Amino acid sequence: MSGFNKVLALLLVVLTVFSACQTAAPEIVPEYDFETSEGDLGGFNAVFGWSGTQGENVLGFVFDTANADYAAKRIKDVENALNCKIDIYYDPDKIIGMLRAGVMSGSQPFDIMEGDGYHLVSDVRAGYLTGLKEYLDIENTDKWGTPNMLQSMLWNDDIYGVVPFAWPELVYRTPGHLLAVNENLITSLGQPDPREFVENYTWTWDLFEEKLEEYTFEEGGYTVYALRCHPAYFSINMFLSSGVALSAFENGSVVCGLYTDIGREAMQRAQDIYQVSHKHCFHPQTDSTGHDEFISGQAVMYLTWTYELTNDTQYIMYNMDNVGVLPFPQGPHATPGKYLSYHEGLGYATGIPANAKDPAASALILSAIYEPFEEYKDKDSIVDYMTSQVFHDIRDTEVILNSVRNTEYGFFKEGARKALENVLGTHDSVPQILDSLKNAYDEIVEKYMAPHYAARIAVYGE
Repeated sequence: MSGFNKVLALLLVVLTVFSACQTAAPEIVPEYDFETSEGDLGGFNAVFGWSGTQGENVLGFVFDTANADYAAKRIKDVENALNCKIDIYYDPDKIIGMLRAGVMSGSQPFDIMEGDGYHLVSDVRAGYLTGLKEYLDIENTDKWGTPNMLQSMLWNDDIYGVVPFAWPELVYRTPGHLLAVNENLITSLGQPDPREFVENYTWTWDLFEEKLEEYTFEEGGYTVYALRCHPAYFSINMFLSSGVALSAFENGSVVCGLYTDIGREAMQRAQDIYQVSHKHCFHPQTDSTGHDEFISGQAVMYLTWTYELTNDTQYIMYNMDNVGVLPFPQGPHATPGKYLSYHEGLGYATGIPANAKDPAASALILSAIYEPFEEYKDKDSIVDYMTSQVFHDIRDTEVILNSVRNTEYGFFKEGARKALENVLGTHDSVPQILDSLKNAYDEIVEKYMAPHYAARIAVYGE
């Protein structure tokens, strides 16, 4: 049986099981409302393992900030409301190792745990976490995250991790990539604010090529380049902006988007722009980050991970006074205004260990903790906060939110980026690259993409 036929068979089985399960919906732990809900966990002691550093953050928020204070207060409020005790165990290096050791030994140190999804995806597949659809209202995507964002947490007809999607700041550091723009340089060149192109849906590959030329100039005897970016990230974003996803469910099977006509077209266009027609417009970069050069004015635009915008005082928003944020421009087959991004590891992925002492109690505590803060009751209040405290323009905030809602797991550790890396890392033709990797990609589809998609369909429907 071929790889794609096996995928189809797997998906048909999943769909049959999913359909049968609709007649007996599982009981869901109610979403917690501090004003109306009652609960008494009888002094239950919950240990929450968190992959941060003690004293430097409170559930992901930088210590000694308003949001950290809100998070600390939330813990106390939940303890009082549910008659429980919550101990936060912070360790940036050991949380996932302790989870695994606890499952294997039968002596689990955690009742709830948070970690980097890059590593945690292996634990999802290994069965080290509790399925959550029995305990949480997973369809409340405004609270727990969107299906595509949580794809790495979906496996075996269930979902094993969620994110604090109703909270500000945290999940907005997860996806890559966006274009940071030095608006001062744009003004000095007499160019219009490129945010206008996003607003009027003209931010296309064709216009982008024009701007690469116009944004590259000489100043003081050295070149200011239009764009600084890692070559692999450039080809990835050309692909993601083409209108096809890395993995998609089409006509009864999972398809790797690289092996579609649209995907091939995007890879070829990336190779032509980067290696031939606009080679002179790119700042030389081989390392995975390059915000220092962007901050110092060596490039007008920088293809940045979102965490490089805000994660620490060394990053972009703390060191520049006029930065715009743009999505990557779109290809001719993309849906105008829908900007896909991808992540290698899902930040703030949170779950319940498979052998937690009381998963239902853990779920109730988790649900109560991750309720929206009173200060950020809805999307508009989060937009207001992000705009006034983090970014310079509401349009930048909206780009970030759009990107986060549409981010997808990139199957990086499974090898799905290989072809996109080779497009700009070699001078082989796109057909040569794809042909040489076809068997490897068929295996990735069968072993990883298809099961994750099958679980997504089982949990959320098609």
